[in-house]
Amino acid sequence: MKRPGLTRERIVATAMQLADRDGLDAVTLRRIAARMKVHVTSLYNHVPTKDAVLDGVVERLIAEAELPTTSTTWQEWVRQFASSMRAIAQRHPGAFAAFHHRPVQGPEASAAVEAALAAFGAAGFDDAESYSAVKSVTFAVLGLALEDQAGVRARGAPTDLSVLSAERFPHIHAIGEIAENADVASYLIDALIAGIEANHRRASR
Repeated sequence: MKRPGLTRERIVATAMQLADRDGLDAVTLRRIAARMKVHVTSLYNHVPTKDAVLDGVVERLIAEAELPTTSTTWQEWVRQFASSMRAIAQRHPGAFAAFHHRPVQGPEASAAVEAALAAFGAAGFDDAESYSAVKSVTFAVLGLALEDQAGVRARGAPTDLSVLSAERFPHIHAIGEIAENADVASYLIDALIAGIEANHRRASR
């Protein structure tokens, strides 16, 4: 019998809270059950395994991210996708790691991919180009989101350049003076868009 009030949605929400507080490794069925004050076997009718929980976490993150799903230019899709994913990574720093453990699937995620493929197709990209472009953007943005999180965690412990000789590493010392204010995220997205455009022009020739 299912425990009254115990639902997949509540279990997934509890898993996200645990992940954001203690990291994704802290998400186990036993810890979820303990936090919800139920026996672990009570969870099995809703989420039979930890992977099922993580699938739910990914689904919820995608829904909360509100990824672009309407007609737009492919360049705008790239920028909106990057902005949405970075924002969800900042709101859920622990739960976000689920993207690196489980496949991204379901209607919400598929709607964003469908919009992206339509936008690339409208600009003259063939199916292979469109697929490669969407995957490349996804990989780059996931990496950028992880770097955002690493920057937050390391904010109180900046790189110590004093251990490096200025004579041997002059360029690193020069960069150290401006690195904190550099907008690497915008540079990456601009470079990604420029690279996709360049590849498309080359393929069209």
